[in-house]
Amino acid sequence: MPAFLNSDLSQLAHQLTLSPKRLRVEQLAGIETVLSLVSSDKTYPFDWVCYHITKYQKRGSEASASIPGKVIIADLVNMAEHISRKAAVPVSEFSAPYWTQEGAAKELCVSTKTLRRWRRRGLLGIRAVFEDGVSRLIFLCAGIERFRRLNPTLVAKAASFRQLSAEEREQIIRQAKELVAARRIRLHETARIIAAQTGRAVETIRYTLRRYDRAHKDAMLFATASDPVLTDVQQAMWDARKNGASIEDLAHAYACDGAEVQRSLREIQLRLWKQVKVECVHHELFDAPNADALILDAAEPSGVAASPPPNDPDMPPYLRSLYQTPLLTPEQEADLFRRYNYVKYKLSRALGAVRGFNATREQVDAIAELFARVDAYRARIVQANLRLVVSIAKRHVGWSDHFFEVVSDGNMSLLRAVEKFDFSRGYRFSTYASWAVMKNYARTIPEERYLAARFVTGQDEMLSAAPDTGLVETSDSDLARVREMIRGGLAELSPREREVVTNHFGLFEPDGAAMTLEDLGRRYGVTKERVRQIEKRAMNKLRELLPSSLASVFATA
Repeated sequence: MPAFLNSDLSQLAHQLTLSPKRLRVEQLAGIETVLSLVSSDKTYPFDWVCYHITKYQKRGSEASASIPGKVIIADLVNMAEHISRKAAVPVSEFSAPYWTQEGAAKELCVSTKTLRRWRRRGLLGIRAVFEDGVSRLIFLCAGIERFRRLNPTLVAKAASFRQLSAEEREQIIRQAKELVAARRIRLHETARIIAAQTGRAVETIRYTLRRYDRAHKDAMLFATASDPVLTDVQQAMWDARKNGASIEDLAHAYACDGAEVQRSLREIQLRLWKQVKVECVHHELFDAPNADALILDAAEPSGVAASPPPNDPDMPPYLRSLYQTPLLTPEQEADLFRRYNYVKYKLSRALGAVRGFNATREQVDAIAELFARVDAYRARIVQANLRLVVSIAKRHVGWSDHFFEVVSDGNMSLLRAVEKFDFSRGYRFSTYASWAVMKNYARTIPEERYLAARFVTGQDEMLSAAPDTGLVETSDSDLARVREMIRGGLAELSPREREVVTNHFGLFEPDGAAMTLEDLGRRYGVTKERVRQIEKRAMNKLRELLPSSLASVFATA
């Protein structure tokens, strides 16, 4: 069902579809009658509209709601097509003369596309089933005459329109290039100037220029925001400025004044800023007239002092540095998130207030300050919650070789959680962030372990831990002590795990003979992959039970 503007007319359309189909032609004639009587700048009672369509007059003195004529015209056009489509009225039942869509377009000297636009203005189209069983749009001759009578200027202007020739299109493009090259001019202004010179409609010029830009991506005249695209000179200015060139140097190098250089740099900066997606978690306090005083100028809540790091000399410097930032109290956390989202709210409004890419120096400076404040608030929130990511990572992977990679991945989840957290609900951010980080780990860590298991064999794992030969000499007593420690670790394994490790690496065998994973699989009646899994589980246990330095002697023990 099409979207109606008025609920009463929408309900009427539904009721008409349920009425007997034999009444449909009469109802459509009633709709045409109403359209001929309605003026778009007046209002009419719903009962009056209903009576002309259904011939039903409501009893009682209660007045019905009034509907603007503009709404009646739009809804009745939708209603006519909707009820005629539902009823599948044969075209033979229409005794009044009519035109097909192509015939009506030829009669009015316009295109079928123009006819479709005019239906929104009140040109009534009806769906009818022709002899071949196809439903087509028809226009009653009376409806066309009514539309022509009510819109004489529109019909005459459309009838006098002619398609642009190839020479005219080339002339329009040429004029646009000259205007853009002479000064930074927007699409609408360009179209208006060329329309005045050529006698064509502004929309025709705009459509022609947009079509040219779509077909020539490498030589576009206007960007998506209707502003002219960057020139090579502007891009060169920006690159030189990023490399440390001064405004005076740029003005001298490109033979222009400093004001023009600054305008170009501001335009490029705005283009880059508008590519950044700025979203905030809105709060009703943001719309208060004195929001700055209530949020930004208010004193920040007091917090707690930073706790000293654990007395662990083996703790990595990165983890030790995290204890220099104190944890946030609930009051501090809510205040920081309120400030952070309010500044993003102000930033979004400031960017939206800039029309296109033309901004004053004051506007650019204000937006730059807002971006800096957003970054500062985000950094404070993230820094205070980095220890949370470390604790979750330790529970998932422990002190493994790729521990800090897992922490880095968790920090990215923390950043995303900061952007989505709704501080107004009263929950702690640590609860929300823990859920986000653990959800990410539940997806990424199993994938990483699968890839590592897929491409690394047990022998590759031992080779990566093998010692450099000839660097350290060991005595028989040292080897005996190492073997004793390894035996103690193996004793903690299950019988199957112990046999797999000792047989695969040839531990404690006089000749050092080792069995392959395939041999072990045949011995136990399982696949090679299953043996590898058992061995990996046993090796993980040994790493936890024995000092890490013993991994280098597994291949020689």
